[in-house]
Amino acid sequence: MRCALAAAILCLLAMFGAQAATMTFDADRMAVVEGKRTFILGLYETPKEEAVYQQAADAGFNLVYAGENMEVLDKLQAHGLHAWINTGGRIDFSADADGQREKLRALVAEYGAHPALLVWEVPDEALWNCWHLASEWRRGAEPRQQREKIAALEDKALAAHLMEDRDNVEKLYAMGCPAEAEALANAIWEALGETQPNPTLNIADAQARSEIMAAGMVEGHKFLRELDPAHPVWMNHAPRNSIPQMAMFNHGADMVGCDIYPVPKSATVGHSDIMNQMVSSVGAYTLRMQEAAPGKPVWMVLQGFGWADIQPGSTPEQKKAHRRPTVAESRFMAYDAVVRGARAVLYWGTMAVEKDSPFWSELLGVVRELADLQPLLSAPDAGPLLVADMAPTWGSVDRGVVALPKQMDGGNWFIVVNEWQDPVAYSLPVGLELNGKRYTDPAAGVSATVEKGVLTLPIPAHGVQILRPE
Repeated sequence: MRCALAAAILCLLAMFGAQAATMTFDADRMAVVEGKRTFILGLYETPKEEAVYQQAADAGFNLVYAGENMEVLDKLQAHGLHAWINTGGRIDFSADADGQREKLRALVAEYGAHPALLVWEVPDEALWNCWHLASEWRRGAEPRQQREKIAALEDKALAAHLMEDRDNVEKLYAMGCPAEAEALANAIWEALGETQPNPTLNIADAQARSEIMAAGMVEGHKFLRELDPAHPVWMNHAPRNSIPQMAMFNHGADMVGCDIYPVPKSATVGHSDIMNQMVSSVGAYTLRMQEAAPGKPVWMVLQGFGWADIQPGSTPEQKKAHRRPTVAESRFMAYDAVVRGARAVLYWGTMAVEKDSPFWSELLGVVRELADLQPLLSAPDAGPLLVADMAPTWGSVDRGVVALPKQMDGGNWFIVVNEWQDPVAYSLPVGLELNGKRYTDPAAGVSATVEKGVLTLPIPAHGVQILRPE
């Protein structure tokens, strides 16, 4: 079997030959696709209609989720688009490593040499799900099921005793004692004469399970890269978990990132669990991903939907409350990721958005803007991040105006974002060597001349400026 699969891989490689797509990375973590520095613009959706393939290509997307579907890969290739495929659990060698190797060999044999394939992806939010799935059961479904069964008992004395135990389970969780809580919950199942339905879903051992999975995925990643050195492996996290936890998993990937969908900021949307709950949390999470994977490219997954779009049965009021991002918010989130060090932005959730909606057209417009700036986005950074001085204002200002200098066409450009939620005036220290140089952003309608090494300009709340030298 192993020899047959190896032969199949060699045959496919010979068939596609030089057509097989390749991706490497420069020292500054920028992707190099077919020898060309490329800022990745990704679509986390497999188009269902021919028109959407064309829209994606016209907008400037260069990477689209294909899944294990040869027809989709062929269509993406026909539209000049590259693809990624998720390996699924085959990448985790923590159990049945030999069987997993054979499954990965089969996957690479079938799809690895297709000219459209550029990237493999590991299971989405694998680390988070070690905790989340256990929490969904232990803190969600299990309490409901136990209370229903207890309420149905004919022995009311036993029912009262077990209901008190159930209350104590919640108290133990609230005190940070999951092992004790789960032991008591298991005892309730025994008293009910039933077996615990999900014995492997425990919060108490989630860390241990995640460590086992991480080791298995690191081993699987090593094997996959040996099997297919042309296509790097991408890992997406949830906007959760600690830096050390993510770092443990990140050894099993070549580029990492997380999804973050902060619009709108409200009591019912809490995708960000750090102190910053605003759209500028995108930049904050971009920094966290770099801290968790030093030296590796960070690819950020941004919001391509409204929360009501993925909540069936939403009322008109809920749809209004859980709205889609505005153009200004989508632009800011993209550029905030870029300024904070992302080498790719990908959009998730568009599969739930009508393709004749204003939002879809607006999002395509934002991507088109980014694609038109591909030479700038993929250009080398001209130095470290610049932090502006801000004029006094009424806010606490725990975030501010930051700028990423880029080197293009022999000059320095500056991508500026205001991470504060109010309009401000800022002074950006760009260097005495630029004295007398005039910078402008025609789209924003601003321009200024460098004086004493400083550019001084106003910027709107969560505003973006692309300052180019005249």
